[in-house]
Amino acid sequence: MTESLSMNQDSALPPDILLSGVRTVEESWIDLYGHMNMVRYVALFDDVGYALMEQWGLGETYTRDAGFGLFVVDAAVHYRRELRAGTPLRVALRLLDADDKRLLSLLEIRRADDGTVAASMEQLSIHVDLGTRKVTPFPPALAERLRALAAVQSALPQPPGHRRRLHLASNPSPAP
Repeated sequence: MTESLSMNQDSALPPDILLSGVRTVEESWIDLYGHMNMVRYVALFDDVGYALMEQWGLGETYTRDAGFGLFVVDAAVHYRRELRAGTPLRVALRLLDADDKRLLSLLEIRRADDGTVAASMEQLSIHVDLGTRKVTPFPPALAERLRALAAVQSALPQPPGHRRRLHLASNPSPAP
């Protein structure tokens, strides 16, 4: 899939947020109730998220060239407005927090015609060495860049009505 990407050109979003090109809700995404099936929201976040993360240096190119990737370990989806076939939409991505091995990002599906937020998903990902399948730190320069980006983007206004659900714990408790 080729995705047209841009830094934000939507006046409803802060300017540093990544924004996908316009997509259209396909008829095949519609469920029995006449609106976009919930699984398609998450699939769209996932599909477009890879392309958007390319701009952070973490997309498919990074995975192919470096042999590292991001595994999602937690996600919190908030469905706010139904989407019907033919509705134009865009996906926005911002980084809320980062440490040496983890990223916390916020993705939004917005109607492209009026900017209404239809859904949001907070996503906690871990950095994994795909050869060993073990969690590993980001390369130092990348980790520093991600922390700096998170500092800027987490300070931007959140989507209307958004309530943070996931957080990076500074001292995570050991598993019981």
